Amino acid sequence: MWLLAVVLVLSTATAGGIIYLTGRPITTPEWLQQRIETRIAEALPQVRVQFGEMTLVVDKGWRPRVRLRDVAVNAASGAEIVRFNELKASFAMRPLLDGLVQPRDIALSGVFVTLRRGTNGRVSLTAGTGTAAPASEAASIPQLIGQVDRLLATPALSALARAEIRALTIRYEDARSKRAWTIDGGRLLLAREGDDLTIGADLAVLSGGAEAATLSANYTSRIGEHAAEFGVSFEGVAASDIAAQAPVFAWLDVLRAPISGAVRSGIEPSGRFAPLNATLQIGAGVVQPNNQTTPIPFDGARSYFSYDPADQVLQFDEVSVQSKWITGLASGSAVLGTAGKGGPLTDLVGQFNLRDLVASPRSFYADPVTLEEADVDFQLSLNPFRVQLGRLQISDQGQTLLVDGELAAEPAGWRIALNGWMDGIRPERILSLWPEGIGFKTRKWLTENLIEGTLQDIDVALRRTPDAAPEVYLAFDYQDASVRFMKTMPPVTQGRGHMSIVDKRLVVSLDSGQVVAPQGGAVTLAGSSFIMPDITVKDGPPAVIRLETRSTVTATLALLDVEPMRVMQKAKLPIDLMNGRAAMEGTIALPLKKGTKPDAINYHFTGDLTAVKTEKLIKGRRLTASKIAVNVDNRALNLSGAAQLDGVDVKGAWAQPIGPGASKSRLEGQLALGPDALEAFNISLPPGTIAGAGTADITLDLQKGSVPRFALSSNLRGLKVAVPQLSWVKPAASAGKFELSGTLGPVPQVERLHVEGAGLSATGSVSLGEGGTMERLRFDRVRLGDWLDVPVDLVGQGKGRPVQVVLRGGALDLRRAEFGKSKPTGQKTPPMQVTLDQLRITDTIALTGLRGNFDTARGLDGSFEARINGTVPVQGRVLPQNGRSAVQLLSSDAGGVLRGAGLLNQVAGGQLSLILLPVGTGGAFDGLLTVGDVAVKDAPGIAALVNAVSVVGLVNELNGDGIYFDEVEAKFRLTPNRLTLTEASAVGASLGLSMDGVYALDSGMIDMQGVISPVYLLNGIGSVLTRKGEGLIGFNYGLTGPAKSPSVSINPLSALTPGMFRDIFRRPPPKLPNVEGAAPAPTSPTLATRPPSNSPQTTAPAPSTAPTTAPAVSQPAPTPATPFDFEGR
Repeated sequence: MWLLAVVLVLSTATAGGIIYLTGRPITTPEWLQQRIETRIAEALPQVRVQFGEMTLVVDKGWRPRVRLRDVAVNAASGAEIVRFNELKASFAMRPLLDGLVQPRDIALSGVFVTLRRGTNGRVSLTAGTGTAAPASEAASIPQLIGQVDRLLATPALSALARAEIRALTIRYEDARSKRAWTIDGGRLLLAREGDDLTIGADLAVLSGGAEAATLSANYTSRIGEHAAEFGVSFEGVAASDIAAQAPVFAWLDVLRAPISGAVRSGIEPSGRFAPLNATLQIGAGVVQPNNQTTPIPFDGARSYFSYDPADQVLQFDEVSVQSKWITGLASGSAVLGTAGKGGPLTDLVGQFNLRDLVASPRSFYADPVTLEEADVDFQLSLNPFRVQLGRLQISDQGQTLLVDGELAAEPAGWRIALNGWMDGIRPERILSLWPEGIGFKTRKWLTENLIEGTLQDIDVALRRTPDAAPEVYLAFDYQDASVRFMKTMPPVTQGRGHMSIVDKRLVVSLDSGQVVAPQGGAVTLAGSSFIMPDITVKDGPPAVIRLETRSTVTATLALLDVEPMRVMQKAKLPIDLMNGRAAMEGTIALPLKKGTKPDAINYHFTGDLTAVKTEKLIKGRRLTASKIAVNVDNRALNLSGAAQLDGVDVKGAWAQPIGPGASKSRLEGQLALGPDALEAFNISLPPGTIAGAGTADITLDLQKGSVPRFALSSNLRGLKVAVPQLSWVKPAASAGKFELSGTLGPVPQVERLHVEGAGLSATGSVSLGEGGTMERLRFDRVRLGDWLDVPVDLVGQGKGRPVQVVLRGGALDLRRAEFGKSKPTGQKTPPMQVTLDQLRITDTIALTGLRGNFDTARGLDGSFEARINGTVPVQGRVLPQNGRSAVQLLSSDAGGVLRGAGLLNQVAGGQLSLILLPVGTGGAFDGLLTVGDVAVKDAPGIAALVNAVSVVGLVNELNGDGIYFDEVEAKFRLTPNRLTLTEASAVGASLGLSMDGVYALDSGMIDMQGVISPVYLLNGIGSVLTRKGEGLIGFNYGLTGPAKSPSVSINPLSALTPGMFRDIFRRPPPKLPNVEGAAPAPTSPTLATRPPSNSPQTTAPAPSTAPTTAPAVSQPAPTPATPFDFEGR
């Protein structure tokens, strides 16, 4: 109040001279000014007042006026208290005549004051820049203005009717908000009429903006009373400036916008503030609690509200908002929370009703979206800014959306956490409410693929932090939906399931539903799902389709064949490949963008096919299975499991490439191997070849346009395999090796057949005729034990009939041959045609270049022709005996045969018959040799004998044409290294011989004994009493040492002994050696023989004649044909 005090003193000091002045303005002299200053100093000793010029005027009617320029009021210390440019005052004349100075009207210009509000809310007014002590102080600005009321009640101002301040500058400093404003060029007018006081002000506020805001304020009261009314109207004031003035406006601090409006309130007689009414017109701006938060723009807003300080309740009659985002009306109330009584606003708890809501941002919605109504309960905190939604209830088309959560403005930006619930909504409605600019790819996918249905139990949430992208959570159940999970796929119908968006991941799961495949009927998809791992990816976001299907196999394959997968087309397989049911699960991964190429799509499915039937997988073959596992991806279609192929059990896997190489596929596995399997595949082998049941590994290569190729292998366990013609059998319990490969066409072809086991090894091929009948089984090499190594053909004779065996060369060893071991079938078989390079009889005797025909019904039985060790031709016959083969050799050149056999080189001519009967299981034979009409020349042993008995004529004969023998017979046992001669005789007109002993074949040593009888023609008369070849008179002899030059011993006394007593002088015949697999040997071989004759008697059946269908082999009959018998035949 320093300003009014100074004005009063100045008025009093000058009033004395005024009464002497009338008329024109008179500038007071200097002495008068000094006097006035002295009067002021006496009245106000604590200040110093100075002024530049004083002008006095007495108007008509004796109204004195005074004008002072450049008035300065300083403290005693020299500090400026107040300064103003000009002071004008007029005085009431009547009191002045009575000596009382009472200004009637005062006008000031160029006044500068400082208004401060402390942190406690109290305000103070200081003249000048505010360095001096406050002139006045009050709890609030209205109360500060109320102090004028008390000042005007003083006698000095009792006559004052009007006061005006022009060019008023106010510095307003607010410690609570830590801000300051400058009000420049203001005008303040005070008027009193009786006890009614009116104060008005027009101010311009400078707050740093482009334009100054304007304020108009008024204050009315009755002098002496506490009650007052005041109002403020303003235009273009920043929202933050208004928010800083009082807690009731603090909520405006989040706005960055100019505000125009009016505020009316008052002071009640009790001194408390009366309710406040406000009208706010908010211009275009943004909502932005701090500089880091993203601004939310609006075009304008309007608010009508009232505030009752008693209960701190804001009542909003209307709040309207217009923006490109949303337009609407709201009404409600809010309770203010302050930091203590009169403290700053801390929070605001409000309840509002929102109506006529229209969302229309063009960047989000093509057409405005209208919401019917909403109710909201919230708490607004200002420092820091935070809105906590207790309940936002939005009513729309009969449905209600409930939202809670909070929005907070942090130093780095917005933090948002909102949660929402809704009972249900139609898909088209949620898509119309979904802004186009948020989750564009997700919204687009739902728009294009969620065709119809009902959404229920909807949960939605939004999370946003200043340093991260927004996170959206959306979840709902749907039913009766039609959803397309892939653009090229048929839509899901009758769909029921769940959808969610969590942390940029979208999942649409299907609890039930189906699609109708292009072929094969409906496919149920319960358990399937559609997934977008990251919905924020802009250019072709990845997607994963997880499918669980139940349908016919055809329907599943039809779905796999739609664009862009085209599984069956790439595999070059028909969609109706097989019948049955399919249960599949798998994934399809693809980018969601137009023009996706097939190679950008990855898929993988697994599952089971049941009740499978097909004749298209392997053309012409029927495949059935109760259950097959399936696996398909970009590379191949794979089937695995147990099945029946043409009734044959098969267990394995089939792989069909997809794309390049799709024309080929492969089946690998195991099948049941047995006669039924071979018959099912139209592979006919000779009867009895395979029996039992085993397993085989099979590989089947399928190529479009070609017959299937197969490869089969087995260890033959469980299978009995036999070649009766070779007397070979592999028992079922033993292991072996079986390999078969070829093609499966209308007429299968076996390109390779390999068999190993039980000593057999054979490799060849099979030619099959119509119906799978075997035409020829051709083995390039058959090895059986250590006795057979030949190429063999098995020639078919018709289905169910025994085959004909054709040996095309090689070697056979009769010493170890096992012909005849198998049980004779007695079945008539085609003759075995044999061509052998070598037929080994003993270690030193072999037949070469052998050709013949043989019956195998009871073992090897037949005639042949050959050469002895490649020399003299012979004819012969083979018969089964003791599991081996007996051999008869015939020749018209006995000497050549014996020479070729390496037995005797000194024999010439003669007819030969040699019978070899197998003994035991080794290479031993019991033999019978018969030779007729033969001559012996240059025989050292015989020559030694003849010389020893001094038969000179015989020696000459031996050295000439040779000694002629009519008949030679010998019985022996031949083992690989020994010839045991048990009985032998040679009879001729000149000489008779008997012999027995041992010939060691490996060392060439002999140990023989016998009787030589000269002039046997006469001497042989007594042979009835002796052995054959021995006469009545004969000499016992012995031959020992090397066979080529043996040592001869003669017992001359033996000639004096009658033949019947000759055994006194010689040892018994040699004992037959035991051989492997034979009973203990008797003294001599048991042979029932008939000597050769010109009219042979046949005791054995003649060899069977070959069927007319068998290939003919040129085979002359043996001459002479001399059959033979042996015991046991």
